[in-house]
Amino acid sequence: MSQDKPKASRHRPAAQAESPRARLILDERTRRLAQLDRTGPEAVSDQASSVLLCPVGENLYGLPMIDVASLRPLERLSRTATVPQGGVMGLVADSGRVRQVLDLGHLLGAPATRDADGYLVMLKAHPDFALRLGERPLSVAVAPDPAHPERAQVAGLGDHHAKTLVILSVAALLAADVSVGA
Repeated sequence: MSQDKPKASRHRPAAQAESPRARLILDERTRRLAQLDRTGPEAVSDQASSVLLCPVGENLYGLPMIDVASLRPLERLSRTATVPQGGVMGLVADSGRVRQVLDLGHLLGAPATRDADGYLVMLKAHPDFALRLGERPLSVAVAPDPAHPERAQVAGLGDHHAKTLVILSVAALLAADVSVGA
């Protein structure tokens, strides 16, 4: 014998009054989201930005997170030449797309490497390219140096706290420009 029980509603009541605390939280979120829409230099200079911290030798470089589509370990690389030409190490398949793998160290003037391990940074604006990094990069907050726009200081805690790094311009790197700063 089955008894029909009324089912409990899983929906939130439509007419529920907001508490003053909830209203303050929502107003604060709205204010912060509105600030993110500002694109002027004054909005950027007041806040720390986020970069992918890339150690190359003894130096630290930062790729703006706005340019990074994804990051993954380099598992399989198809070689294109015996000696990397212009930083191109080979090809890699990623999500149905073939990308040219460029060695970031080589693009920055370090000697070419034959290492086929490391990490790949997929680029948003350049879907046919990926940058190879020898060491695992970290996402960190940085505070820009107003006197030197191409430099910043690591703002987050950790091994690299307060160290200076160079902010890279992906467009300049791919154009093989000598000046890689933003």
